[in-house]
Amino acid sequence: MATLLGGCFAEPLSFSGVRSELSATERRARAEIIRDEAARRGLNNGLLLAGIASAETGLAHCWSEATWACQGPDSVDCGGPVIAGSADGPCADEQGGLGMFQFDAGTYAETLAREGESILTVAGNVAAAVTFVVRMVKRSRYIDGVDTDEEALAWMNEVRPWNDLFHPWIQTVTHYYNGCVPGSCSVYESRYEGYSENCENMLEELGSMFWYGDSSDCGPIPSSGGILEESDACFVAGGPSAFWRSVDEGHGGGLLWTNATDRDESANYAVWKLRFTEAGEYRIEAHTDARWAESRQAGYLVTHADGTETVVLDQTAADGFQDLGVFRFSAEDGQQIRLNDNTGEPNSGETAIVADALRITPVGGITPTPDAGVEPGMDGGPGVPPLDSPRANVSRLPDSGCSVVGPESQSSAGLWLGGFALALLIRRRSARR
Repeated sequence: MATLLGGCFAEPLSFSGVRSELSATERRARAEIIRDEAARRGLNNGLLLAGIASAETGLAHCWSEATWACQGPDSVDCGGPVIAGSADGPCADEQGGLGMFQFDAGTYAETLAREGESILTVAGNVAAAVTFVVRMVKRSRYIDGVDTDEEALAWMNEVRPWNDLFHPWIQTVTHYYNGCVPGSCSVYESRYEGYSENCENMLEELGSMFWYGDSSDCGPIPSSGGILEESDACFVAGGPSAFWRSVDEGHGGGLLWTNATDRDESANYAVWKLRFTEAGEYRIEAHTDARWAESRQAGYLVTHADGTETVVLDQTAADGFQDLGVFRFSAEDGQQIRLNDNTGEPNSGETAIVADALRITPVGGITPTPDAGVEPGMDGGPGVPPLDSPRANVSRLPDSGCSVVGPESQSSAGLWLGGFALALLIRRRSARR
């Protein structure tokens, strides 16, 4: 693997130097194949594979998409040769890795003998990559409790760039996919960062909704209500993942935070998708942790059966659950709560805005019970008023025309990386505390 980049003991080629000639439209189409083919094989988290493919070849599968590389065997998908690695000696020796995921068992003939000629197609290359990463996760020394294919797939399906599984995933990729072992690989840190950044870049380029918006893992909320954590499948943290920070505090032992901005458009945002088994009126409360929450004007966009409205919340007002209000929800899809980072508070203030648990309670006082990915909630505790108490720190504004789905960038890899670097300079945020 990673023959385009060179082995751990060779002079490394920067990941950002792995480029392709794919247009933005072609990159999106290629990413769709990765996402959908992986899902057909039980991996409902195609972003993980796309991050590897981006690092290896810039998503290129055909030589015509990266003519600086070597020419591999012909592929029906390419109308000519597939891309072949160029770091294993002269192209005439036919020793580079093949296709988007750079499978390499020696010469081209030896690789095809081991993997089969199906890897010459885009879908076949993806399928082989799924098989490889499943085996990789099962034997990874960085991952515990995974012994079967099913357990490996289930573990990978839970990985997100903003949760605590991402670090062992990137460790596993760097070690077992790239062959760069910590302690014996002089460029381990740069390889680790390269795989991490490419995965995060793919998330930013196409958006969280592209990768996770249609996830069937988001279980319905029962009629008795429940609690949605930021670690649940119903939650998506959007925007540059480098600006989302995870801490082991907050409700359930974890929360995410980013910094508020006064920009016209949001950069980072959090979305809790809401699916109800029964239509009705439900009270929504947001958990805020006094040690982290600093925004006094966090805007929660609530999309319910009657439209969308914004509830402005002072996240500093309570250490616990705060009331957003009572809303009527249908049993249909498309309802959600979105928290944007552009609260109007100035960037220079580095004001932390938190995304933590939501508590959902049917009007009538039924105690929430656990079901389908939601957890039971309890009233009381520090800073948690009775469910029917008014909240003077909450204001609700109509928001009939506001989109609740973030824009999905379709910029090319090179343009995006340049823009991301500029954004880092403009929006650098301190990793405080």
